Amino acid sequence: MNLRSTLTTLILACLIPGLVLATDLDEPFPVREALPFRLLFLDQPPGEAGLLPASEARFSVSAVYVNTMVATDDLIHLYSRVGQQLYDGEVDLGVLQMVAGSQDSQTAFIVDGETLRTSLRARVGILPRLEAGLEVPFLSQGSGFMDPIIDSFHDHLHLPDGGRTGFAHNQFRAGYVGDGETVYLDRSPSGLQLGDIVLSATGALLLEHGRSPALSMTLSAKLPSGDYRTLAGSGSRDYGANVRYSQTWGRSTLHAGYSYNALGEWRLAPDLPLRNSKSMFAAYAYAATPNTSLIVQVLRSGGPFPFRSGNDLGKVTMGLSAGFRHRLPRGFDFEWSFVENLEPYYNTPDIGTFIGLNFRTGANLPPPSKDRAGLASSD
Repeated sequence: MNLRSTLTTLILACLIPGLVLATDLDEPFPVREALPFRLLFLDQPPGEAGLLPASEARFSVSAVYVNTMVATDDLIHLYSRVGQQLYDGEVDLGVLQMVAGSQDSQTAFIVDGETLRTSLRARVGILPRLEAGLEVPFLSQGSGFMDPIIDSFHDHLHLPDGGRTGFAHNQFRAGYVGDGETVYLDRSPSGLQLGDIVLSATGALLLEHGRSPALSMTLSAKLPSGDYRTLAGSGSRDYGANVRYSQTWGRSTLHAGYSYNALGEWRLAPDLPLRNSKSMFAAYAYAATPNTSLIVQVLRSGGPFPFRSGNDLGKVTMGLSAGFRHRLPRGFDFEWSFVENLEPYYNTPDIGTFIGLNFRTGANLPPPSKDRAGLASSD
């Protein structure tokens, strides 16, 4: 199954009630940094600080689909000048090693392709101040179909293309050379692959009441369930902790959070000196109607790769997600956003989209707060 047919199947499935089953309307989107190399490691996505009541559960299926064309600076510059003439836009291992050899750091990388990450999530209230969580991700990676569309968009609006036009359209490449390690894949893994499963436990530090915000802490562990040889996982366990803050004023809700992750080795490149990763987010939700919220959020991530001169892989990323969540009948809600890179560095996907459908047990509609009740009556 290629990426196009997988994405089409997912979208059709999301339109059939009951096939896909996670959040209240004003929660952040669960969108994490989506660069394929970073998806190998633990990084909990943004979320709310509030916890589920005991014996209540939420289930979700969501997916992020992104187009990525990033590489070492000198590789981008080389292909923007002569990529099509000398190499037909193709980057083989010899070219990557040549560029690495010309760097002071002796490193080079490329990630070119499109990625679909589908996540099954469950949250269950265990005690009044404790809930358990589970995420089971699936990945599909391939050459994709969006490169000509993106290039045409840049051309028509006279936007910088980041050197994309020097590379062949709709190819798959994932490579890293340096630190005594060589990772290179020029064929995408086939089908939908199980990724690394994440288990978590969240405890309430402060419950939202009146003008007091909600504050919570989550401890999580990533298990090496994905095949590290096909970029479905790192092959090692990771552990993390994050703190989240949420507060509502009338129609507005503000969220923020900080995560720290202690990472194991990347078994495909065990001598690569990885760093423990950090991320932080801020999100704003506005209740446009009692059943629809508009959400915008920013995610800043310091990934696991060491910083190298001329190599953006180790730089901090900044991404934007903006979209909506709408309540459907029978306890379901639908969510969508676009995903966009905010930094000029070559270390994060260029553009993507997020889609999800969620279900909550216990009631058809969450109990309204005073502010939400007032909103419903005023509308």
